[in-house]
Amino acid sequence: MRNYLANALSHLSDWFRPKSMPAVLTGGQWGGGSYIDSYRRNRTPTPNEILAELKNTAWACASLNASVCASHPPRLYVTTQTNQARPKCLTKSLPAATEKRLRSTLHLSVHTRSAVRLEEVAEHPLLDLLVKVNPVHNAFDLWELTTLYQEVHGAAYWLLDIGPLGTPRQIWPLPSQNITPVREPRSRNLVDYYLYRTGTEEQRFPPERVIHFRYPDPRDPYMGGLAPLRACYEQATLISEYAAFKRAKFENHAIPDAVVSPDEVIGEEERDRLEAQWNSRFRKGGSGKVIVAESALKVQLLAHSMGDLAVLADMKATKEDVANAFHVPISFLTGQTNLANLQAAEHQHMSKAVAPRLMRRDEKLNEQLIPLYDPTGRLFLASEDPVPVNRELTTKEQDLNLKYGVVSINEVRGEQGLQPVPWGDAPWMPRLWAQTDDANRDKNPSRKGAKTQSEEEAL
Repeated sequence: MRNYLANALSHLSDWFRPKSMPAVLTGGQWGGGSYIDSYRRNRTPTPNEILAELKNTAWACASLNASVCASHPPRLYVTTQTNQARPKCLTKSLPAATEKRLRSTLHLSVHTRSAVRLEEVAEHPLLDLLVKVNPVHNAFDLWELTTLYQEVHGAAYWLLDIGPLGTPRQIWPLPSQNITPVREPRSRNLVDYYLYRTGTEEQRFPPERVIHFRYPDPRDPYMGGLAPLRACYEQATLISEYAAFKRAKFENHAIPDAVVSPDEVIGEEERDRLEAQWNSRFRKGGSGKVIVAESALKVQLLAHSMGDLAVLADMKATKEDVANAFHVPISFLTGQTNLANLQAAEHQHMSKAVAPRLMRRDEKLNEQLIPLYDPTGRLFLASEDPVPVNRELTTKEQDLNLKYGVVSINEVRGEQGLQPVPWGDAPWMPRLWAQTDDANRDKNPSRKGAKTQSEEEAL
């Protein structure tokens, strides 16, 4: 009995003790080197240096992921359990397919597993906030910037302007390159404050006012965020250096297109006159004109290569490496493709790249933003499924289900958002069909002379 009471008191004291992380997990978790190359010559880039590489293929991939994720904003839903009152906010019923998808989504099971009713919220202060984010940004800007900062820096930050009622009035996306999560020495907190630095000015934001979105980083799973652009930084800089080299070569390659050699020795003034005359005739659209020389001239045309084939092939492989880091199919970045490949690439991109990003975003919002509006846990945010539906396969499956009486007409109409009809509750089946073990089939006047399915198959 004493041991039981001691254990109970110990558990009770643990429950009242402030929650904090183990001391060994505080501080930096990465003990490796600070170089990005195997020769240990190039140091780890700063956030501004990483942001400077947001161009060429990296920009195409990052902006593509950000715009697609912004095209699938989350929707607000409310659950009602047994003996719970109806929600006070304006709601609307869900199509059967949408409710089935929400209930079958694993990361939403904590909200839906005991819910008797699921409804979508039509009017709510949170929806108004996500539409009117701040005086500068709208909803699409908010979602696009959130994903774009994660693609570049691995982390995105929302600064919440909390009103007098404890709910946010505005959301301000913070530039990730200027934010540093800070933990005080010997602190047991994960983050004591977020330091925002621009030039010589600094400002501290408390953790309860900041929502920190981030991608996973195995080097620091508690504070870090590994961005796709950081993962392919060497390949991105290689593309930039090659583009800079080509531009410098075109601007000042010091190789003329032709050499004009007189057969006799001429003076410096005569040479300058001949050169000026030649340039005035043939430069800037003067190709195809003729010149009559006063003396014999020898013209030698120079053909110099505009690019090495091996280098171009290497750049193509580098481009694929950058696309792979962002989980963007290479079919999106080339014109040498067809419709079938584009459709397969879209399905791959939506299922392997966009869907996990939306899931990570929704979970963070349900974890930190929703409790500010609903401490009971009835509200939750969820994005639509971005994976495109194979409509041909869905239609064929729906026809078979109707034909063989698996579903009723009203069930199909409900999935399409249509109102039920009085004659559509019971499944429709062929008139000559019946169950093989139906004992009353001979007593049914409407089935006299009708054969069962097994009898028709025997014939």
